[in-house]
Amino acid sequence: MALIHPTRTADRPTADPFALYRDMVLYTFKSEFRAGFFIAYYRNFAIPSIARTLATRGETAARPMKRSYDTGIVIHEIIVNGFESDRGQKMVELLRRVHQGVPGSSEDFLYVLMTLLVIPVRWADAHGWRKLTEAERGASLAFYTELGSRMGLGAAPATFTEAAALLDDYEARKMTASPEGATLLEATAEALAVRLPRPLKSRTTAVISLLMDKPEVAPALGLKPAPSWLRSVFTGLLRVRALVARTRPLPSKPSFTPGKSGSSVYPQGYRLEDIGPR
Repeated sequence: MALIHPTRTADRPTADPFALYRDMVLYTFKSEFRAGFFIAYYRNFAIPSIARTLATRGETAARPMKRSYDTGIVIHEIIVNGFESDRGQKMVELLRRVHQGVPGSSEDFLYVLMTLLVIPVRWADAHGWRKLTEAERGASLAFYTELGSRMGLGAAPATFTEAAALLDDYEARKMTASPEGATLLEATAEALAVRLPRPLKSRTTAVISLLMDKPEVAPALGLKPAPSWLRSVFTGLLRVRALVARTRPLPSKPSFTPGKSGSSVYPQGYRLEDIGPR
């Protein structure tokens, strides 16, 4: 007996990879990509050179909720509206502007881009209702290749496999604990806590540790690794969730609507002019 709902088809090739990626983020892997983007956000704190840059600029620690929501808004505005739209172009320009003069190597900047590409795809593959297709992997790569090009980051990997290898190699060489990383994690934990069910709010750092997909990430963030029994329970719950999701229709409500936000930062919604450092 087939478990997959008729609307949950395995692969839908499209001539527009950006449209396919938008569909993946907003509907097909709505929850999985949301989790993946969160993991990618915290991953930067595990790289000392990036953590130092973020700590020096001060925005992340001074206004952690705004910084967290703004990061998500910028990337989703581009995903939803497209690179050629007025809103998309304004967000790309904002990214270029806030990164001008920021210390850091081109390798650091490319790594940050690769976290947004690779980590959500890996999370969806591991915990989603199905694995991604080659067309979906290609769409993800196409989106971030275009974003990197528009930000002037230089040549991106030619395949998703190369992108994943680049991320893994960088982390093997660079990932370790730092005082700045631990401070940033402590300052921004609230951004995750507000999204958690009430019983988990006091255990936010434990949840962050569980979310990390490599055992070396938690110590690099200054966290205790989750006990193996707890990780087994967590993985089991994700597996059950995935099985249930296979029997249901795809979400009809997108994960993001431009200009709207239910957060305490923008309770009445936001204008593009509100986004970014003050």
